[in-house]
Amino acid sequence: MRKNILSLLLLAMSAVAVQAQNTQELIEAYKNGTLSQSQIDQIKTEQATQNVDRSRVVNGNAQIDRFSHGRKNIEKLPAGGRYVMMSDSLGSDSLKMAYILPTDSVRKPRIFGHDMFTNAQLTFEPNLSIATPDNYVLGPGDEVIVDVWGDSQMTVESTISPDGKIFISNVGPVALAGLSVSEASQRLRGVLSTIYEGLSDGSVQMKLSLGSIRSIQVNVTGEVTASGTYTLPSLATLFHALYTAGGVNDLGTLRSVKIFRGGKLFSDVDIYDYILNGNSSLDIALRDGDLITVSPYGKLVEITGNVKRPMYYEMKDGETVADLIRFAGDFTGEANRNLVSVTRRQGGKYNSFTVGNADFANFVMEDGDVVAVGGSIDRYENRVGIEGAVYRPGYYAIDKSMTTLKQLIERADGLREDAFMQRAILYREKPDWSLEVKSIDLKKLMSGETADITLRPNDLLMVAEESGMREEYTVSILGSVSRPDTYPYAENMTVEDLLVAAGGLLESASTANVTVTRRIKDPKSLNVSEQLFETFTVNVNDSLTVGEGEEFVLEPFDQVYVRRSPVYITQSSVTVTGEVAFGGNYPLSHRNMRISEVIAAAGSVTPGAFIEGAYLLRRMTEQEQIQNQALQDMIAAQAGAGERDSLNMAGIELESVYPVGINLAEALKNPGSDADIVLRDGDVVSVPMYNGTVRVMGAVLYPNSVTFTEGKKLKYYVDAAGGFDNRARKNKAFVIYMNGMVASGNSAEIRPGCIIIVPSKVQREPITWAEVVGLISSTASTAAVIISVLNLTK
Repeated sequence: MRKNILSLLLLAMSAVAVQAQNTQELIEAYKNGTLSQSQIDQIKTEQATQNVDRSRVVNGNAQIDRFSHGRKNIEKLPAGGRYVMMSDSLGSDSLKMAYILPTDSVRKPRIFGHDMFTNAQLTFEPNLSIATPDNYVLGPGDEVIVDVWGDSQMTVESTISPDGKIFISNVGPVALAGLSVSEASQRLRGVLSTIYEGLSDGSVQMKLSLGSIRSIQVNVTGEVTASGTYTLPSLATLFHALYTAGGVNDLGTLRSVKIFRGGKLFSDVDIYDYILNGNSSLDIALRDGDLITVSPYGKLVEITGNVKRPMYYEMKDGETVADLIRFAGDFTGEANRNLVSVTRRQGGKYNSFTVGNADFANFVMEDGDVVAVGGSIDRYENRVGIEGAVYRPGYYAIDKSMTTLKQLIERADGLREDAFMQRAILYREKPDWSLEVKSIDLKKLMSGETADITLRPNDLLMVAEESGMREEYTVSILGSVSRPDTYPYAENMTVEDLLVAAGGLLESASTANVTVTRRIKDPKSLNVSEQLFETFTVNVNDSLTVGEGEEFVLEPFDQVYVRRSPVYITQSSVTVTGEVAFGGNYPLSHRNMRISEVIAAAGSVTPGAFIEGAYLLRRMTEQEQIQNQALQDMIAAQAGAGERDSLNMAGIELESVYPVGINLAEALKNPGSDADIVLRDGDVVSVPMYNGTVRVMGAVLYPNSVTFTEGKKLKYYVDAAGGFDNRARKNKAFVIYMNGMVASGNSAEIRPGCIIIVPSKVQREPITWAEVVGLISSTASTAAVIISVLNLTK
């Protein structure tokens, strides 16, 4: 049994695959124009057997055309459908590509008036709080209130019984069912006058009113959303009943809603008359047992394009294009009111009609007609334009008072002073709508030296501005001014004017050597010049006037250079800390001031100073920071993106301060020697106290600090730290001294306060740049280690 089921399943899957393959082959043959007669017969046979719902068919030929130019241009269609091959009609050999839309994606036509009974804000529910209408017909279940006042008083509250009567004391039963409120009031007045004579002479008054009202049942059938029997208040109307039934469906009519009362046609309501003309009498009050029927529409016509309400409309027999346009709210302002296009299906084919406005009232609409209202042509019969250097640019009409080009300029309030008079451009349309250009000499035109030009529709005159005929002129100022920048050029602008615009000279500026460079301008030159630009030197005094002779006038694109005075130097200083007599800040009073001079100015070192461990910290200059960053970027690039974190962990960061290795003892002994280093602004010289320990770090078993012993070698201190571990590179150990100097190898001299670093080996993987840096500094950068050591000695 299982084998049979499996076989059937595989057979079904094979059939689906073959069908999909055949369909794809037919599509490809259609695209290539190679369909055979047998394939055409196959399509016709499949179409006859599949019973395709043509309301879900979308023409796919446009999709094929776009497909050949790339899938990205295919018009987006709802997902879930499929492409098929179809003939235009059964038996026809004319084929087309079609797309069958999924069932839930077929758009419902928007039919005028159908949403009136589905709008939650428009229920047509009767108002039960209003006074009783005189035309309200009483029936069983209505509560009536009879008030009598004057010389006699009485109040009767009674509900009309099923037999249509109420009971009044001393009078007996009175039949009221089937009477309107006004008729019932007259009957009661006549009955009560037998016991209240004052009703005849006016000494007694009577009033009939309605208490609670009864319910009625009406039946709603036909093309409504939910047909059935509905219980409604007795004040309910036709429209409230239709709303309660969910309104008419897509097939229902609003033009002929029938009410049957007592088995006979009571009213035939055209709801369009209510919507369009406000005829509220059509909202008929219902009676118990009324039957409302909604028939299918007779003619459904679509109007598209430039009308105010483009949608579907129901049409009655004899209604015309004029009625349809009226239903659609008339034309929009952009509409072509002279004619409309009508598409009509006749005899299985589509016919097109062009209806002129004279025939709007005569062309009768048929079911399925589509009326298209076109727009206006985007052309002007008498418009011309003027743009550019005039006071009122814009578009103007050719009329009796303006027919020539000069009159157009005058209507635009004339030319501006910055107008380029030598040539204006007149764009003009040729008979084939292509453009041609006429050049106009405005100077001669306005002076009358040349004949005026007659305007034509759609002419456009472009008047250029003088400033628009050249690039924007600027001048620049650089150097020791408050706001070095590029400034707009103005005629007769001098160096002094530009200095004022730039906020004046800085205190450091040199007034004896201000340089101006100027471009060499020779538009007719054919040779390359060795000279790149002209150079001028100007002397400026404190009042920003030229020192001698006339003021120097600038030209466009001049550049002014204000240099720094060679003798203007900002104060600089160094800091001396630690074991000196007078620690603090000391000025660098002359060029190339050395460390021995600053120590002497600080009162020399104290007896407790450890001169051998003195060190110097220096701030990086801008250039050094750039070089340091470039080196760091190079290391990071070679290390690879994945190892950048390990670089940071190794302490490789851009530092603004770094140590400089010095030999202070040699500098003090031989002032002016190479050991007597030249200081610069911001340097910090620190002379520590004696530090009698040696710190061991890196690939040792127990990194720690060991007491310094004179004459002991590196191995002694390593052994004191537990010896090398199994990853140690024993021959690559190095020593960092307190003064910032470094020595490598096992024979390196060990001094008080120094640090011994033992690098470790790399396991398994090839050594990388990040690991090289890590070997040099496993927990911090070399600079940071030295600074840390120096801090420990304070």
